[in-house]
Amino acid sequence: MRSTSAPIAPVDRVLRDGSTVRIRPATPEDRARVEGYLIELSPESRRLRFHSPVIDVGEIAAQAVDVDPPTHVTLLALTGGDEGTVVGGAQYFRIDDAQAEVSVSVSDRVQRRGLGSLLIGQLAESARDHGITTFLAEVLPENHPMIAVFRASGFSPRIRALPGSIEITISTTLTEDAARHFEDRDIEAAANAVRSFLVPDVIAVIGASRDPGAIGGRLFLNLLEGRFHGVVYPVNPRATAVQGVAAFPSVLDVPAPVDLAFIAVPAAHVLAVARECVEKGVRALVVISAGFAEIGGEGPQRERDLLEVCRASGMRLIGPNCMGIANTDPEVGLNGTFATTVPVEGRIGFLSQSGAVGLAVMDQTARLGLGLSQFVSVGNKADISGNDILSYWAGDARTDVILLYLESFGNPKRFARLARRIGARKPIVAVKSGRSPAGIRAAASHTAAIVASDTALDALFRQNGVIRTDTLEEMLDVAAILAHQPAPTGDRVGIITNAGGLAVQCADAAEARGLTVPRFSEATSSELARALPPEASTEDPVDMIASAGGAEYAEAIRVVARSGEVDALVVIYIPPMASQAIPVITAFMSARGVPDELRAGSVGIPSFAFPEQAAIALAHAAVYGQWRHQPEGTVATFEDTRAEEAAGILSAALGRGGAWLEPEEVERLLRCYGIQTPVAVAASPAEAGEAARRLGGRVV
Repeated sequence: MRSTSAPIAPVDRVLRDGSTVRIRPATPEDRARVEGYLIELSPESRRLRFHSPVIDVGEIAAQAVDVDPPTHVTLLALTGGDEGTVVGGAQYFRIDDAQAEVSVSVSDRVQRRGLGSLLIGQLAESARDHGITTFLAEVLPENHPMIAVFRASGFSPRIRALPGSIEITISTTLTEDAARHFEDRDIEAAANAVRSFLVPDVIAVIGASRDPGAIGGRLFLNLLEGRFHGVVYPVNPRATAVQGVAAFPSVLDVPAPVDLAFIAVPAAHVLAVARECVEKGVRALVVISAGFAEIGGEGPQRERDLLEVCRASGMRLIGPNCMGIANTDPEVGLNGTFATTVPVEGRIGFLSQSGAVGLAVMDQTARLGLGLSQFVSVGNKADISGNDILSYWAGDARTDVILLYLESFGNPKRFARLARRIGARKPIVAVKSGRSPAGIRAAASHTAAIVASDTALDALFRQNGVIRTDTLEEMLDVAAILAHQPAPTGDRVGIITNAGGLAVQCADAAEARGLTVPRFSEATSSELARALPPEASTEDPVDMIASAGGAEYAEAIRVVARSGEVDALVVIYIPPMASQAIPVITAFMSARGVPDELRAGSVGIPSFAFPEQAAIALAHAAVYGQWRHQPEGTVATFEDTRAEEAAGILSAALGRGGAWLEPEEVERLLRCYGIQTPVAVAASPAEAGEAARRLGGRVV
């Protein structure tokens, strides 16, 4: 009798090279596919897997698809979607309640891309759900690739030599080391996927226009003028040449392999063009065109169809409904956007879910002297997500600060893990729009965004070291500090000025944002008094008065910075000309950004038009600096929680579309985690008051 256990859901996973495969359970209908896979295996791969180069393909295929979960489970890895080509498989046969025998094989053409480890991980997850705690595998002693796969799986295998074979034993329990391994593997795979977009050799622009004012025309012109290091081909069926470059009617006619294709054609034609890109062997696709999930109606289905074309082939997708990508590395020279502003080279990576916001911020960074390492407009995020871009920036030596403009989250848990890891080395500054009901509606219609709870996002950002700002201007102010100065390690700020009123404004703004403006010690005040005019104030803020010259400013900066009594220094009007171990910023009443006068090689001192801006930005940087110096801590685990039951309660609530849990559901949910809650039901305000008195403490 067959088991009635819940089926394993198909998943799309990313291989080490950034391409994708579909992993799903085998069914009896897969027999022909499995036979084809076994026939395609090289004789050596068949010998290593089945201990003999000669096998009965039909019998082995029939056995593989004759599944009986949870006693016998087979997973298949396919390219081309559910009905595509099998490129790997893994199965287990249950031996007893706690153990199962496991086997894995991978097609010769996709070996060494991490597929074996992925299959083991997916199979172990299924086994855990059915109480299987141990996998046993028997391999030939010379099957070093498969032994390496088990070693690389993250499940800490135990290896024992037997006569003529090697026995491998692994626990299916997802330990901290195993989870870290899979996270590292996912980061590597995502980074490689993004690299195929940002470091291509051959580009095709499909929809390249002879009119440089059109989107396709501006995009093509930017690629040419950006001095791209490779080759750019325009594709336009109605033109023999585009802006002086010979054009081709189809991407299939381009006389070279294409790494990256931009699509800027009407939405109704995108699917057909994407299929041609698959046929051409394109690895990365940027769809500029709008008219997908963000418009409703037929748009969401059009986007699903586009994604299925990409997933079926392993081609990765940025967009649709985006403004493109840029990489300012002089060795790449990729300006694949339709912006009229040329991005300036720098150390800031910027991701925007909104194309218009991306255009505005790119323009402002150029004006403020804040250079970008890369820019990515993700649009509807149908495939490549913000988390994927973060994975790339985690290891990018040219990116020191990360800026995010977000309208939605696809995978908050993964974002939290990534942000914590990356934030320990590189600050992440985010503007998350969609706070208000009107903003939520606008985000949904703009990029098909599903907006999460603002309170929950605040907590997520705070716990994982992400600096959240309220405005784009504030985001750029914070970036100006962190891109050019070290993050403060504390909240004490020293203020030096030649105008007392401005110092008052700066001090008020600083303390309103959680900074402190401390009193200087007697020793520091005395040292300042010896260096400054008699009328100067030697408290914090230090009022230099108008008669102070450059020498006095330099000495005051030196004294305060070296006192050990402040963690950051704000200088109003006059820039310091010395290097300090604490961050130094200035407030020129007529300048913003990092003017040339405040640059010395790679070091710059950011300037702000008003002192309040400086204080607010510095407060954000100080919170981040203190978070980064906190101990990492550990995540507590509890054996007596019922996470599956809790997930069921939430799933049922989400299924009915309700925003609030019923009181009884809240009580059940809390009890899943051992949280006891006294409850009283009241039918009137008076009864509620009486119930609150009886319960005591604060009530909800």
